[in-house]
Amino acid sequence: MKKLVFDDFQARIHQASLPAESDDESPVLEHEPVATEKPQMSRRVAATKPEAKPAEFQISDFFDLNSDVFKSPANEASQPELRTEFDFLLNKVLAVVKDVVFAHSVAFFWANREKEQMVCEAKAGDSENFLPSRRFPMGHDIVTQIATGGKPQLISHVNPSSERELIPYYHKVEYVKSLVGVPVYYPAKPSGTVSAEPVGVLVVDSTTEDAFGHETIGLLGQFTKLISALIKSSTDKYDLLLDAELLSSIRRLQERIRGDFSALTIAQSLADEAGRMLNWNFLSVVLHDEVKRAWAVKKVVSRLQETYVGSEEMVDFSESVVGRTIKNNTHQVIHDLEAESAPRYYRGEKFANTGSFVSVPISSLNKCYGALNVESRDKFNFSRKDIEILYRLTDNAASALEILYMNDIIKEFVITDDITGVYSKKFFRKRMQEEMSRADDYGSELSFLLLTIDHPNKIAERYGQDGLETVLIEVAKILRAAIRPYDCIGRYDYNRFGVLLIGTAANDAYLWAEKIRKTITSHIVSIDGKNFSVTVSMGVCGALEGMNTDELLDHATAVLHKGMEAGGNTVRVF
Repeated sequence: MKKLVFDDFQARIHQASLPAESDDESPVLEHEPVATEKPQMSRRVAATKPEAKPAEFQISDFFDLNSDVFKSPANEASQPELRTEFDFLLNKVLAVVKDVVFAHSVAFFWANREKEQMVCEAKAGDSENFLPSRRFPMGHDIVTQIATGGKPQLISHVNPSSERELIPYYHKVEYVKSLVGVPVYYPAKPSGTVSAEPVGVLVVDSTTEDAFGHETIGLLGQFTKLISALIKSSTDKYDLLLDAELLSSIRRLQERIRGDFSALTIAQSLADEAGRMLNWNFLSVVLHDEVKRAWAVKKVVSRLQETYVGSEEMVDFSESVVGRTIKNNTHQVIHDLEAESAPRYYRGEKFANTGSFVSVPISSLNKCYGALNVESRDKFNFSRKDIEILYRLTDNAASALEILYMNDIIKEFVITDDITGVYSKKFFRKRMQEEMSRADDYGSELSFLLLTIDHPNKIAERYGQDGLETVLIEVAKILRAAIRPYDCIGRYDYNRFGVLLIGTAANDAYLWAEKIRKTITSHIVSIDGKNFSVTVSMGVCGALEGMNTDELLDHATAVLHKGMEAGGNTVRVF
């Protein structure tokens, strides 16, 4: 019984010593002890002692507010730059690795076997002695050993005298005491099997001896699997983006060629689109020159203020790298120009012989039409992917050139132009020669007129190619209605007509041309409900005794160009 009373008293004393929630609710004891000051002081102390506050976290503890990878691009339809995204994620992985294994520094290196270099992609650590250059040559260091051998390396004690040779990514002695490195693999394409050679190396070091063990290698193996997955994800995204850009380039090339179907336009378009897709310093397009009967540079672009091959320069077909490309109908890649004895274009070329060079044939199934050539001042600049891109572009250019040349062959055997219904160029030239011979034999007059549509490109831009063809058809109708049965009219060029006025002197031909010019100017052309008018310019030349067809054409062309330079809508006489 006494024991129970004592226990109850202790419980009440303990309850009284606890801080009360308020003065009104202070506990009252049935048996108040004599000394009551102590519990009152305890109550005061408890009331004034500050309570421990929970840690306050910010959004920045869980989210990188200012990271570029989360910023919206200017074009909302585009994706963030892939390199930025990969580096962001890789740096996060390395930061986790550093904290987990208590490392001094963590770094990831690419193994560039073509250039025989190790390239630091990302690092985590506070050292200021990392190499300012991200690259260092492959040698006998530990990073290169892992990249070439494909096996992890664990060093429990680093000899201070050999640190610089063993650990190449510091430019000063860092006093590293232990190190562990593991290879990073990536599946080879297109088989999907893992290549025996690593694509990279993950290295962790510490300033403490025996900081890592075999369990560390197993742990790092899990992180390398994550890095391999990041590489695959970024590579797949890059391939999709590259394919989309290549598709856009091909579409632009086709649309541009469709607007102006000529060999020079094809060469210009091919050079422009290839320049968008690759990293280069010099670019050229070589095609066959039918007049010179030789392979010539038809387009050349330079990004450096250096001497390079000139436009219309002849290519040495038998001895040059470009000639070899055309002759064998296969690409040529030179990773180091200093090691190549053959010239790129011709013997005695006076431009620098450093860097890398790639030449890809412009060929269809039936014929090779030339070569697309790209040069860089950096060695090993062009990859297999770059060559594949060039092949995709040259395939489309070759298809256009084949259609162009097939059209020329067809025109050789067609008497009339299929669009305008007048003579084709070949038969018009033949008729010119016959009529000039007749005029010489009988001493009769003969005049030649060369007519061109003013500003055809603007018409094509506004009304499309069909709109320009409609204009040509309307002009041809007016010309055919105005000539006599024995006169001759032909489509001499893309937007030009030639007219032979039999038995007509140059002055009379001028009057006839002025009448035609006014008729065409006042004629209204309708296309899809849109009405507009066009103007033409003409050059007139009378045939003289003993003059040949080329001279007659040259004189008419010269005065026509003068009229066009003056603004067009005019007739000029030679």
